[in-house]
Amino acid sequence: MSQQLELTIEQPAYGGAGLARHEGRIVFVEGGLPGSRVLARIIKEEKSCLRAVAEKVLDPSPHAAEPFCAHFGTCGGCTWQDAAYPAQLTWKRDIVSEQLKRLGGIETQVDDTMASPLERLYRNKMEFAFGPGQGHGLRLGLRERLNPGRVLEVETCHLMPPLAMDILRTVRRLTLATQLPPYFARTGTGAWRHLVLRHSEKSDSWLAQIIVGPKTPFKRLSSLVETLMDEYEQLSGVVVGIRRDRADFAIAETRGKLVGEDFLEEDLDGLTLRVSADAFFQTNTRAAALLYAKAVEAANLTGEETVWDLYCGAGGLTAYMARAAKKVIGFEISEPAVEDARTNAAQNDLYNCAFVAGDLKDAVARQKSKPDVVVIDPPRAGLHPDTIEILHKIAAPRLVYVSCNPSTLARDLGRLSDQYSVSSVTPVDLFPHTSHIECVATLVRRDSL
Repeated sequence: MSQQLELTIEQPAYGGAGLARHEGRIVFVEGGLPGSRVLARIIKEEKSCLRAVAEKVLDPSPHAAEPFCAHFGTCGGCTWQDAAYPAQLTWKRDIVSEQLKRLGGIETQVDDTMASPLERLYRNKMEFAFGPGQGHGLRLGLRERLNPGRVLEVETCHLMPPLAMDILRTVRRLTLATQLPPYFARTGTGAWRHLVLRHSEKSDSWLAQIIVGPKTPFKRLSSLVETLMDEYEQLSGVVVGIRRDRADFAIAETRGKLVGEDFLEEDLDGLTLRVSADAFFQTNTRAAALLYAKAVEAANLTGEETVWDLYCGAGGLTAYMARAAKKVIGFEISEPAVEDARTNAAQNDLYNCAFVAGDLKDAVARQKSKPDVVVIDPPRAGLHPDTIEILHKIAAPRLVYVSCNPSTLARDLGRLSDQYSVSSVTPVDLFPHTSHIECVATLVRRDSL
């Protein structure tokens, strides 16, 4: 397991590692940039591959760049900060193409990756984790790259506007002063789980959400929340959310306390959108406008079509579609998200929108007509087999699949390939300096070609 190998990194792999080969076996090398030769240490042996960490660069990649953050390499927030941005865009396109072919059996031309308008300070939301510190101490920061069970106390971050770090340091100080421990998933005990910060570029206002475990003594949090609000006039609100599920996601299940507002408003290409503390909203506002515009283009709307948006969330993409379609119906399981979606449609005078809350299968079954276009923007896990079945029954002439995970995109397109042909795939970069990839894929029914 401590063996060192000299390896040449041949290409990028999904997830951010570099792919090399040793004696016929594939080796995934963390920190290995394509085109470089590295001295790597094997850290794990699997049946089909080896996993390694680059410990020394022997010959640098022609695409190497100087990292701009002191935490790079240890922090898990960025994986490609040491690579030139144009190379990152090329690698993302190549990864999408490889995943489609290998996992979905789909060979199609993948367009060049659309660049993010901002390469730094582009995030409108970040999730920070709490963890144990020395003794009875407390850490608040980001997960380490090679040890995600450990929290790194970041002091700088170039992905979000600088005030994020000021608020983080204040929350770290205030939570430490309570002497309440971090949450431990193994036992389900402890208090502090996550800090989620949102920022509105439109108003330059902020929203802070502190997520805690269910056994937290909430009376001891009141002064903390109020102190945080008092210290930052830019904060529109502070929300305390409770998460009982032990899975490590920064998603509250119920609310414990609120001071101020529980939402922000953002402008997206002329649309004013309300974003609540728990709502899904693309984390790169300016690139989200490119993503949504690409999705509208993929829908090929003339103004006469009915569009169904099957994972509409707070209705951002639904609103985009509504400006070019005859009618749009958004489907979403979350009641609070649907309330946001209805508010967003109303405040933008989009009266051709309707929203249906509830289980997708039941909601679709109640519809008396069928759509011309179906838009799907699922979570990272992709489409449930039931949803694939629903899409086959709907049999819309055109599908627009917005994906945040090229591997599940490839799998799902493969499952739909008996009825649909993939006519275009365009990656859109919402996450510079990371390996995360968004895509817009256009599918056309084979019997309509």
